Amino acid sequence: MKQTYQQDLSEFSTRDIEFAAVMKKEGVSFREWRKEEGSFVFQASEKIEEIKRKHDNGELIADPDELVYLKALTVACRK
Repeated sequence: MKQTYQQDLSEFSTRDIEFAAVMKKEGVSFREWRKEEGSFVFQASEKIEEIKRKHDNGELIADPDELVYLKALTVACRK
């Protein structure tokens, strides 16, 4: 029998560090870095879709400080 998994709708995750930095900059609540999945996890928000659209259109860019923070987080978790 195939096991099914329920998706947790209270969170949103991405492996894209640049998009994660944009979401942090736009105020989406960052929860954690999941080393096993290689993903950044955020509190689900209705504004994520709009942020994604604007990011894809080049209207929103990542904050360099947020990129450095997230990269440092991934490196620190490797140890």
